[in-house]
Amino acid sequence: MDSTRILIIGAGLAGVATAYRLASLGETDALVIEKEVVPGMHSSGRSAAMIRQVVPDKDILPLARDGARFFHDQTQQWDDPVLFIKNGSLLLAHGEKWRSLQAEAELAGSQGIEYEVWNSRQVVNRVPCTSGGDFQSGIWCPGDGVTDTDRLLHGLYRQAHSAGVRMRTGLAVRKIEVSGGKIRGVETQEGFIRSEIVVNAAGAWAGELGNLAGALPIEHQPFRRHLYYTGELEWVDPRWPFVWDVSHDVYFRPESAGLLLSPCDESRSLPEIPAVDPQMEDLLAEKITVSFPRLIEVPISKTWAGLRTFAPDRRFVIGWDPKVDGFYWVSSLGGHGVTTCAAVGELAARELLDKNRRSDSPFAPARFEPAF
Repeated sequence: MDSTRILIIGAGLAGVATAYRLASLGETDALVIEKEVVPGMHSSGRSAAMIRQVVPDKDILPLARDGARFFHDQTQQWDDPVLFIKNGSLLLAHGEKWRSLQAEAELAGSQGIEYEVWNSRQVVNRVPCTSGGDFQSGIWCPGDGVTDTDRLLHGLYRQAHSAGVRMRTGLAVRKIEVSGGKIRGVETQEGFIRSEIVVNAAGAWAGELGNLAGALPIEHQPFRRHLYYTGELEWVDPRWPFVWDVSHDVYFRPESAGLLLSPCDESRSLPEIPAVDPQMEDLLAEKITVSFPRLIEVPISKTWAGLRTFAPDRRFVIGWDPKVDGFYWVSSLGGHGVTTCAAVGELAARELLDKNRRSDSPFAPARFEPAF
């Protein structure tokens, strides 16, 4: 029988970042388990890997800021630094959406995030293929960029492992044992793992895992989103920022001498590697025709889909479960996992090391308790 003080279920970015932050704070009696043979096979490994700090949610904003600073600073000190291409971002909009975007940028600026307001001429001068798009102005955020999620995931784990944290893959949870309202451990196909704390970092499976523990029932709904790669295009400048039209919800960025694009589609999915829906290419074409008409003829050489998982209010779920002692949630990061994982991991690790602490964070699971 294996045992550990803290058992983290899920070796995606949320789980591994939590393990990394625990180790950096001196807690190494932790074990990460993953049902897949390879970590990060689902949401973490199938994202667009963009670091975006100007976000609509005022409570996620500081986590996005601190997560971006982690890329700027700490990962560059590792023996194998994580790739971070700091080309910046351009967020475009018009009308009411532009007014909202301006307010989001002003709030970001008040929290130390560098940005500038650009007119349409400045946007087109920086990224010529935006010419003719249906946008009024843009927010330029020079601290944003693109990372390599695989190197990030493995870098976080290497740092944690070097301090003593363990990982076991190909290990699925069959049962979570709770006695007297307290966590006792989990049953896997390879036997029982005794633990006083279980961290639910199971991504799209987080709701199911919570039900196994008898925790507060919090629905976690995965949504599918598609990504498209053009293949090499000789006119693409790899120094371009990622460009996101928030009015029409479509983006592109340089990738491997070509472009990566997404129509920001959203359809309900089961927690699994989602199949590609051919109709989404039509949606991409419709949006590009309005937002970036100069891209309408680009070829598509590769398509895949990933998952973004949300709680009912579309906010993070981070904190101690109010029903089961020792059950802790780190889930529902939606599309912010890459940017915020280091900051989320630190928030979780600090609470895990103070088991009596019950956070008043806006992300606390207790917000889903029924009101009587």
